[in-house]
Amino acid sequence: MDKHIKTMRSEAMTKTPNMIIGKNGLTDQVIADINELLSRNKLVKLKILPAYIVNKDKNAVFDEIAAKTFSKIVQKIGFTVTLTRR
Repeated sequence: MDKHIKTMRSEAMTKTPNMIIGKNGLTDQVIADINELLSRNKLVKLKILPAYIVNKDKNAVFDEIAAKTFSKIVQKIGFTVTLTRR
């Protein structure tokens, strides 16, 4: 594992989520807000409410967020994902 990724993971453990994605899901505004957060911060931690992921694969949702925001997944724990943009 990359040393840089390990450092970011340990940093992500102490952060509280920057954004909570609710039952309305990934609207265009939510994607724009995540992009804004990524442009201002090195790490962005997102919590997805289970109401949105009821009939979906959680990992597929995380991958979709990363693809739409052109970011990289640093860590996935439960319903929380941490993203970065290099």
